[in-house]
Amino acid sequence: MYEQLSDTDDRPTSILSKAFDVLAVFNADQRVLTLTEIARASGLPKSTTHRLLRRLISLGVLEPHGAGFKIGLSMRRLGSAMPIESLRESALPHLGSLHRWSQRHVHLGGLRGDRVIFVERFLVPGRELPSASPGTDLPAHTTALGKAMLAFATDDELDTVLTKPMVPVTPKTVTDARVLRAELHDIRTHRFAVAVGESHTDVSCVAAPILIKGRAVSAISVSTTAAEGGVDRALIDAVRVTADRISRDNQKVLAEGHEGWFPAID
Repeated sequence: MYEQLSDTDDRPTSILSKAFDVLAVFNADQRVLTLTEIARASGLPKSTTHRLLRRLISLGVLEPHGAGFKIGLSMRRLGSAMPIESLRESALPHLGSLHRWSQRHVHLGGLRGDRVIFVERFLVPGRELPSASPGTDLPAHTTALGKAMLAFATDDELDTVLTKPMVPVTPKTVTDARVLRAELHDIRTHRFAVAVGESHTDVSCVAAPILIKGRAVSAISVSTTAAEGGVDRALIDAVRVTADRISRDNQKVLAEGHEGWFPAID
């Protein structure tokens, strides 16, 4: 059984932020954690963690699981309520087709500020190539996914990103704002982005934006290596066509009374 929690209530002013500290320790590799593990990973005192767990369990946010705890199944409802979940669902058949054709890792992501949030992935079994799991975030300027979406950001959105220091992840990461701005201009023109060794030294990615009403609401990418032939014209065309098909499907969804899910650029 899981570690028993007391009935002591706790209402600190920062209880919401601390609750999110607790939730943030769960991930694709840490799906079930004990009270001690959660306290250690979150940096919260064990007594505080103890009280938060009790509250989160009563709300259905967490559930007891064996000797530990897991994210509650009711949280799936919140995830399914995100507009991008509708896009993800419509994208799955197209991503599967691209995955089967390319025999490479395929990703779907969204942009939040200067970070790419990975939403879905199709992996090649047994392939050692790095792959970000859903929910993982990376600096947008280091990825083809991020560049494909940044290229269609508003001037204000782009200025906010480019005025921040861009930290290199590898020696090949573009960190000069002028160089990146010029690259984004070309990406907007040709509707695909390439990142060669910018987030992982030996990995190249090609990405294309999913455009709805002028905004890149998401993007898809394929990861490859030099040994696999790198990024060639056939791969670029396949990624771009797949992104266009997903965009077209979602235009139909919005036409069914969901225009507000993906606002147009003002």
